[in-house]
Amino acid sequence: MGVAHPNAIPAALLILGFSLIGYLDDVYGSPAFRGIRGHLTALRSGTFTTGLLKLVASPLMAGIFSLVIYGFQNWLAYLNIIMIAASSNAFNLLDLRPGRSQGFAVITLVMLLPFVPLPVAVGSILVLLITIIPDARAKVMMGDSGAIAIGTGVALVVIASSNILLAVAYTVAAVTLNVVAEKVSLTKLISQNIVLNKIDSLLGRRS
Repeated sequence: MGVAHPNAIPAALLILGFSLIGYLDDVYGSPAFRGIRGHLTALRSGTFTTGLLKLVASPLMAGIFSLVIYGFQNWLAYLNIIMIAASSNAFNLLDLRPGRSQGFAVITLVMLLPFVPLPVAVGSILVLLITIIPDARAKVMMGDSGAIAIGTGVALVVIASSNILLAVAYTVAAVTLNVVAEKVSLTKLISQNIVLNKIDSLLGRRS
């Protein structure tokens, strides 16, 4: 997301690719199938959904990016594949209320400030702050194309930190969020937590 990323061009192309897949899901997707389980169920019944395309294309694009940057023999490439794919979907799962995805992305990036290059983090935060205003007011909606791009960008910021422990911790958190979302509504989970609900209420219109 930040211009100072050491692999800026591949990173920009990766975000663009994820955003394009999200756009296809926005335009041609069906609300009849939700979550990983829902798309796999659709496939078993003979229906190939845009959501399934997204699930297949996400690790594929993340894999091309990571393997080109790190090579096949570096285990970090495979960690980054999981991280990017899980992060992109995690922020997409959060994008059910105005400003929520961008807001939690900003909070995440602020928490990452001590560990990542300052221009990368600050540049990413500024971009998010610009886009969050109309979205938080429910004047526009990012859709999957925007939310997935945000999740991909946050993962790239983590990668730019070159901090292995941070990368592992973030990957575990992103994967956990995906697993939890398959079983429980994230909106319901947030509303039941006093701290998360208060933060969420400040991020955008909730009425």
